[in-house]
Amino acid sequence: MSDSIRHKIRPDIRKITRMVPAEGNLVQGQSELPIDKDLAAEAAAVISANGNHYGGSEGDSNLRRSIAEKLRAFNGIQLDPDSSEIELMVTNGGTGALIGIAQSHLRGKAALVLEPYYPYHRKIFEEFGAKTESFALDSNLEFDSDELRTKCLDLKNRTEFPLKAIVVCSPANPSGKILRLDELEKLAAIAIDLDLMVISDEVYEHYVTGEVPHIPIATLPGMWERTITVNSFSKSWNISGWRLGYCYGGGGLVGKINTVANIVYVCPVTPLQSALSKVLMKNLDHYDDLKTNFDRKRVAMTTELTGLGFSIYPSGSAFYLWAKIPEGHGDALAFNEKLMREAGVAGVPGSAFADTDNWDFHMRICIAREDSILEGVAERLKSYLR
Repeated sequence: MSDSIRHKIRPDIRKITRMVPAEGNLVQGQSELPIDKDLAAEAAAVISANGNHYGGSEGDSNLRRSIAEKLRAFNGIQLDPDSSEIELMVTNGGTGALIGIAQSHLRGKAALVLEPYYPYHRKIFEEFGAKTESFALDSNLEFDSDELRTKCLDLKNRTEFPLKAIVVCSPANPSGKILRLDELEKLAAIAIDLDLMVISDEVYEHYVTGEVPHIPIATLPGMWERTITVNSFSKSWNISGWRLGYCYGGGGLVGKINTVANIVYVCPVTPLQSALSKVLMKNLDHYDDLKTNFDRKRVAMTTELTGLGFSIYPSGSAFYLWAKIPEGHGDALAFNEKLMREAGVAGVPGSAFADTDNWDFHMRICIAREDSILEGVAERLKSYLR
C-alpha cells in the first residue's frame, strides 16, 4: 500500500454503532427486524428436545438439503448436498466462510476487491495471511475491463503475494450495485484467462428490486469449477446473531474450507441449523415478501433524503442506500460526526469502504430497520438540516 492509503482515516463501523442511540442507528449492516415466528418456535422446540450437541463441521445434513433445494428453486444451481466431495457446507455466518477461504486458499496470495468494497473482505484476508488489493470503480460504479485485466495480470505476475482471486460482491456492500450480465461476463473472462478463483459474496441477493436481475457468477460458462459462492441467512432471515451462512462451489474448493472449519469452529450451532432446516423452504413467498417490504422502505427513505439534498445512487437493490451527502457540510466523515453529536443519527462515511478519496462525500445508510425507526430518523434529519 502507498503511504496515503495506509494512513487514510477509516471510520470504525462498530465504534460508530456503539456511539449512536438505537433510534438513530442506520450504521451496522444487520437487519433488526423481528425473527420469523415459525423459525423462533422451531428453535425453541429443538433446544427443549435436547438437540444441543456437536454436529458435523460441514453442517446439518437436513439444512444442507434445504439449501440445495433453495439453490435449485431460486438460483438455477444443481448440486448434490450429500456428495462425497463436499460442494456445499454450512458456515459460521458468511464471515466463517471467508475465514475458511483465507486459510485454505489465500495464505501467501492476494485477492482483488472492487472499490468501494466491504471492509471485512480486506480485514479477514489480511488477518489470515493474505493481501488484498483494490481496483477503483468510476463515479458510476463501472469498470474498464482492459484496465482491470492489466492490473490483475501485473498482480498475478509479481513474486510476493501473487494474485489468486477476484472478489465479486453483487448486490454490493456498500453501494447496493448489482453487476449486470455483461459485467459478470467480463469478470469471468479475466478469471478464466488468468486462471484466477472468484469469491462471490451474494449475501444481499434477495434485496434486488430493480430491473437488473441477480445472476450468480458461478452459473456462467467455465465458472463453476473456479468459484466459491458465499452467502448468509443473517440478513434475509433477521438472525445475524445466530451466525449461520453457507458456501458452495465445485472442483474440490469447498472441501478445503471444511478442513479449516473443523479446526476453527468444530461445527455451526447445532439446534439453530436444525430449526432453520424445517422453515427455510416452507414459505416460498418469503423472499418475494422480503423484497416488497424493503422496496417500500427504499422508496420512502429515498424520497425523504432526496428532499433534504442527498443524492441516492439508483442501485436496484434495497438493503443499503448509497448516498452523496448534501453540499456545504464538509466530507461525509465530518458530516456524520455532526449528525451523531447534534441529531443522534448516523450512517457510515464512504471513506470506510475505499482506499482512494473518491467516495469521501458518500454515506452508506442501512434501511433494515423498523418503519418507526426510519420515520424517526427522517424527522431528526429534517430538524437538523432545515
